[in-house]
Amino acid sequence: GAVMLLLKRTFLPKHIRGDVRGRPARSGARQEVGASSLAPRRKPLSSDRVSSSGHVAKVLLRDVGQAVALNSTVFILGYKALSSGLSNAAIVHSWVLGTACLAAFQWKGYVLVCLYFVAGTLVTKVGKRIKMEEGTYERNEGKRTPASVWGSGFAAFVCALLALWFAEEERLCALLRAGFVASFASKLSDTVASEIGKAYGKTTILISTMRPVPRGTDGAISVEGTMAGLVASGVYVVFALMLGLVNTAGAVACTVAAFLANNFESLLGATVQQKYDLLNNDVVNMSQISVAALSAALFLSLLG
Repeated sequence: GAVMLLLKRTFLPKHIRGDVRGRPARSGARQEVGASSLAPRRKPLSSDRVSSSGHVAKVLLRDVGQAVALNSTVFILGYKALSSGLSNAAIVHSWVLGTACLAAFQWKGYVLVCLYFVAGTLVTKVGKRIKMEEGTYERNEGKRTPASVWGSGFAAFVCALLALWFAEEERLCALLRAGFVASFASKLSDTVASEIGKAYGKTTILISTMRPVPRGTDGAISVEGTMAGLVASGVYVVFALMLGLVNTAGAVACTVAAFLANNFESLLGATVQQKYDLLNNDVVNMSQISVAALSAALFLSLLG
């Protein structure tokens, strides 16, 4: 009785909750409330919309400001580690990407960005001697360039900007989070598959013809690389699921989208990439992660 009385005193309007001793409200007050509840809701005034927009803008500025401060601190303290896998110019571009993802998806999204960077950098060092002997080692001593940053993070960056702009649309934000996760899962899977395949692939075939080709050929796939890539994307998506960025349906959508996008990238590499100078590795990678993000959002919307 005491708990109910406290709730009534706290949350109910005075004219319908009765007095503080728990006696019911006057019958006239009840009729007044009933009439009011049946009245049509007024349309939001333009001043209401302006006020709401102003609130969203303040929240957006606050989140971006905090992200700038935190990400800058991380980059300053971790410059030595970052410079081992990124050129100086790429570090600046990565800062922009990281700030957007942190502002939009908070620390959980930021952790996924860092996980991709660490795993992607480490796997390029696997089998380095073999890859150097065969001429398939990453250009620029394995360091990422600005083009590489956007080849890996363009889709995630777009998802982050849209999530910030439509922060109050929860359903849309869920789709954008799935796109964000799928883009990095796809790129990590592609990186792992490529690096393991170049180092340890026993038989590599061109995806468009299924004929054997040398390791490191654009569009080539191997059993070893493909399996390693699947494991990498699976672990990444499970980690995103554990963090709560996606639900079970989202995890399924991201996994399927990453696999399809990887094969799309291999097909591009095997068919049109060699015919057009514009389609370098970074442009093809950007296309891949965009396909992954869009596919994951589409699959999740269908799964409900």
